[in-house]
Amino acid sequence: MGEHKGPSDTEGYRFMKETIKNRPVNWKALFRRALFLIGSAAMFGAVAALVFSLVYPAAVERMGTQQDDGEKVKIPKDELDATEAPAQEETPTPRVVEVPRQITLEDYDKIYNEILAIAEGPRKALVHVSGVQGEEDLLDNTVLSSGETEGIIFEENGREYFILTERTVLLDAEEVQVRFVDGSASPATQMKTDMATGLAVITVSKGSMKEKTLEAVTVAPLGNSYSLVQGKSVIAIGCPTGYNDSVAYGNVTSVSNKISVMDMEYNLLTTDILGSGEGSGVLLDTTGSIIGIIAMDYGPEDTQTMVKAMSVSQLKPLIENLSNGKDVTYMGIWGREVSEEAAESMGSSRGIFVEKVEEDSPAMEAGIQRGDVVTAFNKKSVHTMQRFYAELQKCTKGQKVQVAIMRKGAEGYGQTKITVALDVK
Repeated sequence: MGEHKGPSDTEGYRFMKETIKNRPVNWKALFRRALFLIGSAAMFGAVAALVFSLVYPAAVERMGTQQDDGEKVKIPKDELDATEAPAQEETPTPRVVEVPRQITLEDYDKIYNEILAIAEGPRKALVHVSGVQGEEDLLDNTVLSSGETEGIIFEENGREYFILTERTVLLDAEEVQVRFVDGSASPATQMKTDMATGLAVITVSKGSMKEKTLEAVTVAPLGNSYSLVQGKSVIAIGCPTGYNDSVAYGNVTSVSNKISVMDMEYNLLTTDILGSGEGSGVLLDTTGSIIGIIAMDYGPEDTQTMVKAMSVSQLKPLIENLSNGKDVTYMGIWGREVSEEAAESMGSSRGIFVEKVEEDSPAMEAGIQRGDVVTAFNKKSVHTMQRFYAELQKCTKGQKVQVAIMRKGAEGYGQTKITVALDVK
């Protein structure tokens, strides 16, 4: 008998022998779908960006501005424009003052006790600053070299204290330590330094300080030195006599002397307080506010024992920039004001007479020379070093500015313009 094959067997066989082919790709449809997805993503991104731009400022205003504001230091400027120097005061005519009675030792004791009471708060703001650097010698022994100086707390923002101190201690320092009035110490962070004045600002986090230290220290506010006149009483604290934590009392003898530093000029406050040529610290007014940073290096040699200080009102813009970590822009000139009378006799214009140009500075590289008279900076007239410095600090590193100068030639002064590429120090 022959084998019978049923329909089911035939269908199964056919199924096993069928070849399955992939469906042809529809490239046009795939391309259209890709464009649709890309467009949808772009639209979603645009909507998200729009929403973010609308919501983010409000969120920052409600949540973030307080923190950002706390990180910035804003030092109020004094009533007199800090870019203008105080007028030259005339020497007062001596007059006879009738003393009703003879001053006794008891009166002196009372006066000195009042002085100590005024200085008590600011003295708690004084700190000792140490800079430490590690070095390795040929025998792989670590050598620690340290520099030490004084500083004073002048500001705080809720999270940290800001301390004004000397730049030299911080040079090449790997660590900076601050010792407070109660003897405790905390690490400090360097902000910025100024090569011209030798000043620097460092900060100490309140979180690194002990509770008892936070209760012991105070902030000595920056005052208004423009209000000073000859004969006004002042107090020197810090290290004016060469010894730490000294307090000395005296009177202002002049506010019109000037000291020239690179790109700036400051008024030098002189007093009749006897001090040390190596002294440092600050001058206080009778309210306990800082009105001067002691600077014993300036002035004639025969005045080295008289306490002198730089006017704090003129230093405030610099201190604010240092506190906020802002670079100090520089051009590199020493100069003095050319008065209208002097300009007329010289055959020049009013401006700044360049007495010295810093070596390898932007000014020297641009071709500014000793004897030039700077009349305008960045298209702004400048007649004083204070005005020049104010305009200079509005500029940034690498910025090219136009400086108008008068230069003396065979036929007298002629005007020219020089482009200077500024730098930071």
